[in-house]
Amino acid sequence: MIFQILRILSPFLYLIAAFFYYRYFTVRNEKYKNQARIIDGVALAIHTFVLIQIYVVSGHLPLADAFQSMSTFMWCFALLNKIYIRSEKEYSLGIFHTSILFVLQSIAMIFININAPLPEILKNVYFEIHVIFNLIGYASFSSAFLAGLMYILLYFEFRGSKLGYFYDRLPSLSYLELLNFRALLIGFIFNSIGIVLGAYTGKTAWGTYWAWDPKLIAVVLAWIIYGIALLGRIHFHWKGNRIAYFSIIGFTWILFSMLIINSYFSKIHSFN
Repeated sequence: MIFQILRILSPFLYLIAAFFYYRYFTVRNEKYKNQARIIDGVALAIHTFVLIQIYVVSGHLPLADAFQSMSTFMWCFALLNKIYIRSEKEYSLGIFHTSILFVLQSIAMIFININAPLPEILKNVYFEIHVIFNLIGYASFSSAFLAGLMYILLYFEFRGSKLGYFYDRLPSLSYLELLNFRALLIGFIFNSIGIVLGAYTGKTAWGTYWAWDPKLIAVVLAWIIYGIALLGRIHFHWKGNRIAYFSIIGFTWILFSMLIINSYFSKIHSFN
């Protein structure tokens, strides 16, 4: 009963926070910003209770299926952005991150199975660490997606010579570009460590470092997308909108991998 209440309350509070962040974004009234911050904090607390409840009921980390993993992924994303927005005081970004949290946490809470059996391989602590590292990496890639999306919105406003709505409300293009790069780099480091740990524990579970499973192929493809973006940024001096497009494409592929490939195509790796 408690979990049923929490699974409704969690995305609903993110929606309310998004509404107040939207009001702050449009009218720049400090009252709305303060209300949004409080509700956003409560939403994160409720989200934490959801994951704790799953742990208490199931006896393991909330990683047993794709939707438990998605909720854990969104929790990492919420915490990362909560820390970032508070430290940088860029509250105009709040509407974007809470909107993503509402949509993806809603999907996770609709389809989550709190009693999903834990895959045998996840009983290996190193494999659990592999999954957690990947989810932290994905959370950072989500921040890169937001920075990239905002960059594109502001970039096209500049190109259209109609400065106004986004120009008055979003950080500068150079700031968004730096934010995108930092998030990509952090995400790539965590994702790389996660992949290496996954290969190591895969050897123990399946007798091989690699298996031709659609999910594993999708993970490597995502890593390649972000690797190309970082290589282009560091060595070929790619700028702004090109890196932004890579961030958007990479995040879209991650969501497709988690929601579609996990659910319908993967046979040995359907939990994140």
